[in-house]
Amino acid sequence: MQTTTRRGRAVKSQAGASPLRIFYIVLGLAALIGITVVATATLGGRSAPAATARSGGAAITTEGLPARGQTDAPVTVIEYADFQCPACGAFFSQLEPAFTHDYIDTGKVRLLYHDFPLQQHPNAIPAAEAARCAADQGAFWGMHDLLFANQGAWSELPQPAGQFIGYADQLKLDRAAFQQCLSSHTSRAAVLQAQRDSIQANIQQTPTFVIDGRQYLASDLPAAIAAALAATK
Repeated sequence: MQTTTRRGRAVKSQAGASPLRIFYIVLGLAALIGITVVATATLGGRSAPAATARSGGAAITTEGLPARGQTDAPVTVIEYADFQCPACGAFFSQLEPAFTHDYIDTGKVRLLYHDFPLQQHPNAIPAAEAARCAADQGAFWGMHDLLFANQGAWSELPQPAGQFIGYADQLKLDRAAFQQCLSSHTSRAAVLQAQRDSIQANIQQTPTFVIDGRQYLASDLPAAIAAALAATK
């Protein structure tokens, strides 16, 4: 049986291997192929408590980042991702359900989302803006899920706004308010500032995960979380 990435690379799965482990192997190979960034980030949705971490370069603030998980979870993971990035889409579709079940639902991990749109992805910043516009109506995670689940439908469109408005309708948001937010680029300055912040923090690719100021690829997450959990005991 084979598992194939968006780039067409495949690895044979071992008999009895867990879907979580298989995905980490696949995404590790995708990282070796190279998904290098030069670019951006976004905030919004339910806010995490103010805190800072350090990742290579500048301090990373977690204030205002959308969060999943209990506020008192012993381990905090910051995910840097790009809505148009194929590897990020693969992480969402192949891993996130198991990650949520194993770590977030059990109270072990609190996940913070730091959007990091890449310069080579022309629709990444508009998608980040759409997520922020949805966050204004308390629906960041709903838009997050729809953007990743439908990545192939909007990522190559010359004008993706119509798709984003359709997702807002699915979430039963105030269409006029969402459309006004999107068309006026209300969140553009914040997205660009987040881009600069991510570059200063020395984030090199997406998805990148930061735990206690250290950067990890998806393939390193199980060991990194295990070590972080052990350190809290």
